Amino acid sequence: MAHTTQSELEYFKKKEHYLEVINQFAITLLDAKSVDDILWAVAKNAIAQLGYIDCVIYLYDEAQEVLIQKAAHGPKNPIDLDILNPINIKIGEGIVGHVAKTQQGEIISDTSTDPRYILDGQAGLSEIAVPIIHNKKIIGVIDSEHTEKNFFPEDDLKILTTIASMTAAKLVQAFYDQKLQEYQNDLKELVHVRTKELNKTLTELKTQTLELTDSISYAQRIQKAILRHPASIKDLLPESLFIYKPKDSIGGDFYLAEKIGDKIVFAVADCTGHGVPGAIISVVCGNALKRAIREVGLHNSAKILEQTREYVIETFEGSDEDIKDGMDIALCILDPVTYQLNYAGANISLYYIQKHKLLEIKPDKQPIGNYVNKLPFTNHTLQLQQNDSVYVFTDGMPDQFGGPRGKKFNYKQLRELIHSSQHYTMHQLGELLDTTFEEWKGDLMQVDDVCVLGIKLT
Repeated sequence: MAHTTQSELEYFKKKEHYLEVINQFAITLLDAKSVDDILWAVAKNAIAQLGYIDCVIYLYDEAQEVLIQKAAHGPKNPIDLDILNPINIKIGEGIVGHVAKTQQGEIISDTSTDPRYILDGQAGLSEIAVPIIHNKKIIGVIDSEHTEKNFFPEDDLKILTTIASMTAAKLVQAFYDQKLQEYQNDLKELVHVRTKELNKTLTELKTQTLELTDSISYAQRIQKAILRHPASIKDLLPESLFIYKPKDSIGGDFYLAEKIGDKIVFAVADCTGHGVPGAIISVVCGNALKRAIREVGLHNSAKILEQTREYVIETFEGSDEDIKDGMDIALCILDPVTYQLNYAGANISLYYIQKHKLLEIKPDKQPIGNYVNKLPFTNHTLQLQQNDSVYVFTDGMPDQFGGPRGKKFNYKQLRELIHSSQHYTMHQLGELLDTTFEEWKGDLMQVDDVCVLGIKLT
């Protein structure tokens, strides 16, 4: 395995902790259904995963214009699922009320010097609080105190903010589900009087619930925890093109581009679903892939995919439901000095141009997940040359409907466009692909997430 510097090792250890915490919360939230289930799951898991001694969650009551304590876990509230003395806080009052008003998370390293601090029992000498937000409106606040000064590191603010975004998505869905259930009960009791009115309301609520489940824009923070910023890919691969267009504000496609030791690892992946469900699956699969890379090393892409499959299956085995979710992926490991490329694929091909010919290495016809007939993946080693180019992409662009007759763009047309434009720079080709996709789609709805990655060896 290639040599890894101490700084790189520390970076990946830190990133591993971050992703494992987010991964655990994603799995926990998948099983939570009611508002109470969600709040208590977050409160207890904050302590278990982040090492806090307490965690308190407040929800905003618009009628009373106060934040009301709904869940608390730790010494101040030792009885499970029961609030002994619920606290009410006005917006702008204390640290929690200030965070709700500004909608900005805060870490207070020494509460004894902060005039906003409100003592509600044993004094805490440090505090962290983040807002739970939906559509720029406050839903609640997650808060934790500690008896030591300077207890909370800056990374915890990022992690807790991501957790708050995931919690907001589930809470809003639970609110609408609760209203939907109430209307369904009313429909049974008053069927002869209010059938027409309630059916109209029921239809509207079902539509709102589906939109919230699939299109909650602020939940982009979930994927920002695992995705490299697109602009930084150019720093790693200067002669490259990259197109990432989720169907909704977040999606089930994700990508990887990292320098590990003396190798460059890049991949595109398509997880089950899109929107919030797809994003949660991508967190699980992305974490499993990075764990597998650390475990297996960089000598065999096929072994990495097989280990990733085991981690994904292992993750979902703890659920009460039989979860078949997973991903398709093209994984590449490039030696930037020798131009040797190692590839393995699960339902996603690798294309490359060599001596002006466009060639394809086909993937194994099986996904990463709990597939019926699980077989070993095939490891491909390819010797590239200077000026060769490599392309991997998910099915979002080929499957897009559009054009003059509303048909699919298809793989053949995409391959021909790449082949005929091989004299372009990668920047020019990226712009051409992006423009062609948008013109083909026109006014039609985007049908799936789009992810395209190409590099040229210089």
